[in-house]
Amino acid sequence: MSNCIFCNNECNVYDTPRHHQLNTYRCGYCGEYILHKIGLDAICNIKDQSDKFKIACILNERRLKGLGGIALKNKTDKEKTVCDYPLVSVDDILDAFPTKASDFLNRALLNLSRLSERPFDVIELNMVRDNKDGLHLFTSNIDGAKAFLHELAEQKYIRFNQVHSGYQWHVFFLTTKFWEIVENLQKEEVGNKRAFVAMWFDESMNDYYKNGIKKAIKEAGYVPVRIDLQDFNEKICDEIIAEIKRTKFLIADFSGLRSGVFFEAGFAKGLGREVIFTVRKADIEKLKEHFDTRQYNHIVYDTPEDLFKKLYNRICATIV
Repeated sequence: MSNCIFCNNECNVYDTPRHHQLNTYRCGYCGEYILHKIGLDAICNIKDQSDKFKIACILNERRLKGLGGIALKNKTDKEKTVCDYPLVSVDDILDAFPTKASDFLNRALLNLSRLSERPFDVIELNMVRDNKDGLHLFTSNIDGAKAFLHELAEQKYIRFNQVHSGYQWHVFFLTTKFWEIVENLQKEEVGNKRAFVAMWFDESMNDYYKNGIKKAIKEAGYVPVRIDLQDFNEKICDEIIAEIKRTKFLIADFSGLRSGVFFEAGFAKGLGREVIFTVRKADIEKLKEHFDTRQYNHIVYDTPEDLFKKLYNRICATIV
């Protein structure tokens, strides 16, 4: 037995088939992930324990949601796979950590709901000595976890287990009120399957959309939504704004260098939506010449088939 790179709990480590420089880790919290044998610090320069904790929280959340394993790299290039696992950059994992109080609360509640096989089973968290289960709450210290659970009890989301000496703060039941909240969150999580497509709606792009973008979105389990700007006299209309607000993520294809695509991508980023950037190889130099989007990793493609494969892998890797 070895220790997990991120949560430091015991885990199994194996040589990765056909990739002798890679290790496959199987951790009870972080799930299964693939990492280069030279280690995380060497390839990603991640030495801060708080960053490792954040990564562990996201990997644990993926495991609880039943998502598959991932291969971690230092670069943001996720267009390839390793043993059918998507390549996910460490930066993208860190960006997925909740930053808003509402996100902390909602995602922690969803994590707790996944720990219970039946609605009113008792839940016991391993937090008294080493706070291992703090990953479920996105909280790295015992005092913070204890305060969070007491707040949930005050709001009547949980009920502490009563014993002769009082109660056990790390052992509790999920209340009816908890399940009402979680059911609404689950509906939002399942219901928001919309992926907005911002692109140049020229005939030359039809095959790229049908057999590339649209196919990748649907294969990943989402619903593509697009509005042809020509129907609205080339103006950004209220319907487009409303659709972007309703979407889970946005595909921004910069082929043809359409100004509307830049607006929609920027608007979506401002709302905190995930934006995936794509561009035809033939247009990449023009894009660099006229617009500075170097801070974003673009999927550069040749054919619709190439676009489908790269975009599908990116969606699977980054959209949680």
